[in-house]
Parts: sequence; C-alpha cells; structure tokens
Amino acid sequence: MAKVNLKKLEKTYPNGFKAVHGIDLDIKEGEFMVFVGPSGCAKSTILRMVAGLEEISGGELWIGEKMVNDLAPKNRGVAMVFQNYALYPHMTAYENMAFGLKLKKIPKKEIDKRVRDAAEKLEITSLLDRKPKEMSGGQRQRVAVGRAIVKKPEVFLFDEPLSNLDAKLRVSMRVKITQLHHSLKEEGQTATMIYVTHDQVEAMTMGDRICVLNYGEIMQVDTPINLYNKPANKFVAGFIGTPAMNIVEATIEIESGEIVVRIAQNFSLRLPDVKADKVRKHTGKKVWFGIRPENIRIDPMGTQGDVKVVEQMGNEQYVHLVIEREQYTARISSEKEIHTGHGEKYNFVFDMGKCHIFDFESEENISL
Repeated sequence: MAKVNLKKLEKTYPNGFKAVHGIDLDIKEGEFMVFVGPSGCAKSTILRMVAGLEEISGGELWIGEKMVNDLAPKNRGVAMVFQNYALYPHMTAYENMAFGLKLKKIPKKEIDKRVRDAAEKLEITSLLDRKPKEMSGGQRQRVAVGRAIVKKPEVFLFDEPLSNLDAKLRVSMRVKITQLHHSLKEEGQTATMIYVTHDQVEAMTMGDRICVLNYGEIMQVDTPINLYNKPANKFVAGFIGTPAMNIVEATIEIESGEIVVRIAQNFSLRLPDVKADKVRKHTGKKVWFGIRPENIRIDPMGTQGDVKVVEQMGNEQYVHLVIEREQYTARISSEKEIHTGHGEKYNFVFDMGKCHIFDFESEENISL
C-alpha cells in the first residue's frame, strides 16, 4: 500500500490550455478516494497523470516515498482499470489476467495462484476459460479488475469503469468494487484506490473521501456526509445530491428585528439564531439561498405553492412547485399523495435550520 501526494500539480497543453491548476491533495494509505465532477473538469487528466499516461507540466507527484514525475508507467507501481475494459479479444479471461505477470517473468505457479485468488474474490472462476466476446459487460469489467489485482500494485486507478454498464449492473459492480476494497484492507494487501466518475451517486456510495473538481481546480475534499451536509460552496452544494439542492437568488434583510432571507417581495423566510448570526454582516446584500428537497415539506402553516409536476418514485415523490415565480423541488414521502392539475395548491414549510447561504460573488458557504 502507498499514499499518493499531489503537490501544486499542473497540466498545460502545447496550445496553452491549462487543464489542471496547481492542485494539492493528500491521499492516505489504503484510502478509497473518488474524483468527481462534470465533463471537462480534468478528473481523468489527473488520474492519467498519476498513471504516467499524461505528462506533468508542473508540481510534484509522489507515490509512497518516491517522486514519480519522470518515472515510466510500468515503474510507478500502479494498475489501471479502463472504461472500455481494454481486454485482448483473442485471449481467455485467465490469459488476460496472467499476461502482465508473464511479461515480468513471474513463475507459472505464482501466476496461477494470483489469477485464481483474484477470480475467487470477484466470483469469476467459472469464466476463466471464456474469451471477452463470450462474456457480458459486467463480467468483462470484473476480468479487467482482476487483471489489476494480480499485479499487486501500490495504487489502483479506476477511470469511469462502470459508465458502459446498464443501471442494474452499475449498482452490483459498485458494491463489488467497494467489497473488494474492504477485503484487500482486511488481508493487509494493496488497497489505495483512486476512482474517477461523473456520477455523484457512485461517488457518495463508494468513497472514503471525495474530491470534487471543476475546471481543473479542487472545490472541496471531504467525506460523503460532510460534502452533503456542509458544502463549502455553491458548486458543491448544487452538484452533490439527488435531486439537486434548490438554489435561488435572495437578499439578507432585517424584518421586525429578525434576520430573514427575502426571496421575493411577498416571500421571506426567518433564519434561526445560529444561522442569522453567521450571515448578519451580509444584511442588505444579495446572496444565494439553498435548501435540499427533503427539507421542504407540506404543512398547512406554510407558504402556498403551485404544484406543476409530481414524479412518483415508489416510496417517495419529487414535487416540482412554484412559489412567487421561483421553482423548487420537494422530496416528500408517498404516504401523502400529491396531485397535479390546473390550480392545484399546497402549503409548504422550509426547514431553515438546514438551509445554506452562499456569498453572491465568491459563492462560498457563509452559513456554516
């Protein structure tokens, strides 16, 4: 196992485009770190820099106690699992998994042991004699993961490995990879993993910590629960969570001696004392007001809203509503069925103890 340290890491292409802007990140030994962000945020570029497949323009990259900026990929002690599996079509699963070890001239007996141990962990022992064309997408991806395991690398690198699978297979494979991480740690084997995905559900369910990226910069690095409950800025707040956090323009004002968030002329919400104290100095200023869908509920004492669309999800429903021309999404239990139709109105209460206020210019969370 090895830790991975990125120190002021930069990537600038020959045309002058700067993809990675001097990022600092410490990945602990045995940690499952997820890089997540929208397309074009440089998450795969950073992963390829760690792998040695992309040249480093500036800064330092350390794996364990060794700076690897100028080391060839084969000497870095990493194993990469690609999005498209990258299996040899003319080889069986066994041969694909053993191929890299044969090149290193590892004894046949040791190769056989490693391949069969990995196959058992991934439940693909029965597939070892099959070629890729005879396997499903999920089975091929497990073979690709097995090929990485047998190398016993310092660090595992996963580049959107589940994006080619259907929804059901993605769920089962993310569970399998998470279980693999735990079992490797328990056995004292290599378990440091860096996993790239654009799917924030994958990130939330798999990572020990998550690094949220945007335009080649780190927005926040934290545990999944802290990212969800304590987003550092408006970008993280809007990116993490399904459905997405409701974020609208507002103004901090004093009304009857209390600090309120004014969203429209006839719609203001009182802030509880703890949050009011934190945003008091922004009185009279524009801000971004954010609240998660589960923190909006139906209550006769609330503000009236027009229900436009209801998405039934089985145990819950996503209610899309409008209050004073602003649209919100509420996540409400299906025990209370919400109807839509012309003129349908319900009263909604916002749990202001769980709201977030972001500076209008910097977009930093000022309510934490």
